[in-house]
Amino acid sequence: MDRPPHRSEPPPPTGCANDWPPQAGRVELRPDEVHVWRVGLGERAAIGSAGLEALSEAERARAARFHFEADRRRFVASHAALRGILASYLGVEPSALAFGEGPHGKPFLDAPEAGRSIRFSLSHSGDVGLVAVSLGRKVGVDVERVRPREDLDRFVARYLSPLERQALERIPSDDRLRVFFETWTLKEAYLKACGDGLLRELDAFDVTVGEAQPRLLAVRDRAADAARWALMRLAPGAGYVAAFAVEGSGWQLRRFDPVG
Repeated sequence: MDRPPHRSEPPPPTGCANDWPPQAGRVELRPDEVHVWRVGLGERAAIGSAGLEALSEAERARAARFHFEADRRRFVASHAALRGILASYLGVEPSALAFGEGPHGKPFLDAPEAGRSIRFSLSHSGDVGLVAVSLGRKVGVDVERVRPREDLDRFVARYLSPLERQALERIPSDDRLRVFFETWTLKEAYLKACGDGLLRELDAFDVTVGEAQPRLLAVRDRAADAARWALMRLAPGAGYVAAFAVEGSGWQLRRFDPVG
């Protein structure tokens, strides 16, 4: 099946210094662009509770429920970064932003009114956070730290489709763990972009496994989605894999590392 046409940068090699150019200040968001911001959560989490000032009462309550302090700090850092990035597009204070939730929990900007056409997605794992932003088109992003899993076979059997499992079995054993996480991020990014949360089964659709140009192969519960969505892998840094899904065609990717 042909990939949906789109304009984007080729997938960068992991670890290139200029993959994510530093960006300070306001950036214009165009309808034909998808922006992905990489946030170093380790450094930001080290500043302690300063990020709490920008968060809402609901976000602070969620942060307080984390059992481990390191997880709480990363949550605060990632959500404070999200607010800072979105606020930079609108020229407002991060604390001025208000969020709502769709029927299945996908967040959206509820205020100010000028920001309601902005679509965004947040993901974080370990010390890396990613924020994908677009204008008027749905987007989803997912990042995972590649880590050994003794229960990998169980995860593969439970969450990958039969076609994906067969493709993963053909991957050399030394690469199989990384490719599993790459496949997982592709599937999660698509589900997050759709906003379906846990309502969709992960084995209800197929993505490419281990291919340089990822794509949806088939979507059994929504046949038209295979042509509607574009998938792309990202290289957020050594030891991490990531992907994003974006609705439609005619877009280009811009990556940033926020400064400050």
